[in-house]
Amino acid sequence: MPGTTDHLWGIILAGGEGKRLQPFIRSRFGSERPKQYCPLFGDRSMLRHTLARAERLIPPERLLTVVTRPHLDYAREELYDRPPGAVIVQPSNRETGPGILLPLLHILQRDPRAFVVLLPADHFIVEEERFMAHVEEAAAFVATAPGCLVLLGSQPDRPEPQYGWIEAGDVFGRHHRTEVYRVRRFWEKPDHHTTQTLYLNGCLWNTMVVVGRAWWLLSLFKMLTPELFRLFDRLSSHLGSPKEAEAVEQTYAGLPAVDFSRAILAKHPSRLAVLSVKDVYWSDWGNPAQVELDLARFDFWPASGNGLQVGLAAQVV
Repeated sequence: MPGTTDHLWGIILAGGEGKRLQPFIRSRFGSERPKQYCPLFGDRSMLRHTLARAERLIPPERLLTVVTRPHLDYAREELYDRPPGAVIVQPSNRETGPGILLPLLHILQRDPRAFVVLLPADHFIVEEERFMAHVEEAAAFVATAPGCLVLLGSQPDRPEPQYGWIEAGDVFGRHHRTEVYRVRRFWEKPDHHTTQTLYLNGCLWNTMVVVGRAWWLLSLFKMLTPELFRLFDRLSSHLGSPKEAEAVEQTYAGLPAVDFSRAILAKHPSRLAVLSVKDVYWSDWGNPAQVELDLARFDFWPASGNGLQVGLAAQVV
């Protein structure tokens, strides 16, 4: 996809608290360290796995990691080798809306032609190279459909009620061999009966990995969260200046929590598309039961060049 990868940026969302997993982390590590900074498998943290996965497609200088100030000590340990300007610090966690909007402004200032992929830092993915190939396919499609966001939907292997689901509609468009579908509806952690129906009807798990043009994503914030956009628009003129830290502090003072999925995605399904991620094992490590399940399932995984090696469960300390 000529010109697209040259302008592809990543936003790694690492500012969450991970409260549901805290008892598990405390019992395993004797620590209050947020899950994204923990080596839940292998000898790298979830955040380092996410960075390594993203760097299969995106160079380090175009990967911005969003952290929060209370986690800064952990972030310094994990992000010591990041290029200048690649770590964006929020004064506090105000959910994913501000956590995306702040780095998005940095990206647009540096590259107005940017494409952006949103990457949560707490996902467990086995076939990492194949997963990032799907991200590349999504970016290639977005290059042909500017006013569109593409979500990656993972093909489910069970009716899981702890995940968000995407109900796909008719074909949105095609690019070469890649076919994407309209998003008909989101289902957030549906009840057991609904989950069974979604699974049987071929719906997809919502990975919350989103690809789109940076300017279009900013336009959605302007249309759908005008007050939030106004606050950050005033901040944008100070980015990269000596007044940036003070301006960010003032913006976050009293800033409401805004969830990106509810405020943006759920309100604008007509311009959303979903790409089905095939032959990739994906998990959202949001609860202890899922972590335990995956660690047990992949107790032995032969070296394959896909990011995992051997004895995952045995390496957890």
